[in-house]
Amino acid sequence: MQLISIDELLNHKVLPFDLYNEKGRVIFNAGEILTPGKILQLKYISAIYIDEVEEEFEELENEEIELLDEDEILEDEKDSPKEVETNKLDPAEAAYARETKKPVISEDFKTKLTDKYKVIMDCFIEDGAEDPSLCIEVRDNIVDDIIPEVNKILYRSQLKIYGDYYYTHGVNVAMLSAVLAHKLKLSNHLIKDVTLAAILHDIGKTRIPPAILKKSAHTASEIKLIQLHPRLGYKIIKDDLHLSENIALVALQHHEKADGSGYPFGISGNSISLESNIISICNVYDQLTSGRGEVKVKNPKEAIKHILDMGTKCFKSDVLYTFVHMTNYNDYAPIMTDYY
Repeated sequence: MQLISIDELLNHKVLPFDLYNEKGRVIFNAGEILTPGKILQLKYISAIYIDEVEEEFEELENEEIELLDEDEILEDEKDSPKEVETNKLDPAEAAYARETKKPVISEDFKTKLTDKYKVIMDCFIEDGAEDPSLCIEVRDNIVDDIIPEVNKILYRSQLKIYGDYYYTHGVNVAMLSAVLAHKLKLSNHLIKDVTLAAILHDIGKTRIPPAILKKSAHTASEIKLIQLHPRLGYKIIKDDLHLSENIALVALQHHEKADGSGYPFGISGNSISLESNIISICNVYDQLTSGRGEVKVKNPKEAIKHILDMGTKCFKSDVLYTFVHMTNYNDYAPIMTDYY
């Protein structure tokens, strides 16, 4: 068997081959119509396999396509949603597909957030920015729309926006941080501070040449340059945006670790603010589940295992265990590499 990506499958309206999961179980059979609902189901499977493709399958597909009305298929899928065929999946995958088929956060909402965040980042890159109003607007969108739905969120991956990492990471960390702050029972004022700080935590990277950030491997001097971004972010938030010390400290401290092994100052314990620690753990989680962490993971469940391995050496105990337990631990959403 050989791996096949979702993007490759999108070239087919009728499946010309059987699809298998990593355990060799059939997900969909050859000849089935690849509807939007089936594509959504496949996105929750970590690896998809096919047998060797034969020419007769391609001929069958071309004949079948002529008999199909694509608009009719899409309309039927929209008006009469079908139950996910979970009997064809591994039990853990089936449970995940059942529980997440109706997203808590709409795609329109995620697109709106991403578009606004892109404007924020581009403004800082092109000519700097001195008006935090759009950042505050994104913060209010997250707090007002996500916190009221927090009890419906079963998995952290429901708070994940896929796409260009540079234009999604800040929003992903902000959504996770808002929910974690809520679970830690912080005041509404502090939840807003945490969310705004999360949006801006990497803003210092806008002062670092993009060519360096895009590289997959760095020299020692490039690493030192990248590790300047917390100090640069602190200065931007304080001097350019004129926001509070509490918010600026998050940019400065989000790479510090509880045992003093972080940067830029190597501070430890209670010297690191609670808000910084909240954003630190959400930052690590989004890096891992975007395929950009130092350790490669297959799914969010493995990301949580790695965070537990990091443990209280890196995170405050209440932040660590609240984050681990704030949603269902058995999250099997696929890891999709998001490129800069």
